[in-house]
Amino acid sequence: MPSLWNERAMLIDAEKVALLAPAAPLAHGRSRPHGGDPAGAAAELLADSRRRRGAWRNRLRVWIGYPWAHAQVLPWQVTLGGGDHQWEAYARALMRERGVAGPLRLRLEAGRHGRARLAFGIDAGLLDALERMASAGGWRLWSCHDLLSSCLARHRAALRDSGGLVLAETGALSCLWRSAQGWEDLITLRRDPGQSLETLLSAAELLCGRAGGNGYRWSSLCAPDALPLPDASRWLGAPHPMLAVAA
Repeated sequence: MPSLWNERAMLIDAEKVALLAPAAPLAHGRSRPHGGDPAGAAAELLADSRRRRGAWRNRLRVWIGYPWAHAQVLPWQVTLGGGDHQWEAYARALMRERGVAGPLRLRLEAGRHGRARLAFGIDAGLLDALERMASAGGWRLWSCHDLLSSCLARHRAALRDSGGLVLAETGALSCLWRSAQGWEDLITLRRDPGQSLETLLSAAELLCGRAGGNGYRWSSLCAPDALPLPDASRWLGAPHPMLAVAA
């Protein structure tokens, strides 16, 4: 029986927008540089995509990376007893201290008493522009995820026994450290063209006062053989199956 849905997936990173068809690997998608206007580039890519009658049938799933997505470790605060509203205010304050300016649509990871929480935010202006673009083009913005939380959701079990996660994107490297007590620290550094991942990881460790060789697991939008992995078992795969690339 044919599906009721006409679906496309989209990845927005620091340089380009990539459009994927269902079940097609990332390398087989079409991409376009966005020049700082991802919604405009997305509209151009979708203009050539087949649509079904009825915008509700045409669903668009989007993944967003650096510099549009942000994350923050929220150390446990016994005084925050007012529910998620207080934790959200706490997250926004910590992000402002890091220089994350502008409005965000924020989401909190479910918390456990006495444990740090994670907050994930996506630039609200970008999301508004994507929603307008999708509606004008006869599509429905069905879901929108940041790469880091997608990676944590997909690989949660594998990360339980690790020292942390390293997520390599086209224009950034994110490091998230954990211990037996949960998440401890997080940093995202911009990656310049041609910059070594090892060099960037060393810089992240130095800035956060972390020792090297911490038993990280790696996820990436690059092929596994492009990563500095002495042990192949540390390779987790892409943040989501639709974003997988060939080895």
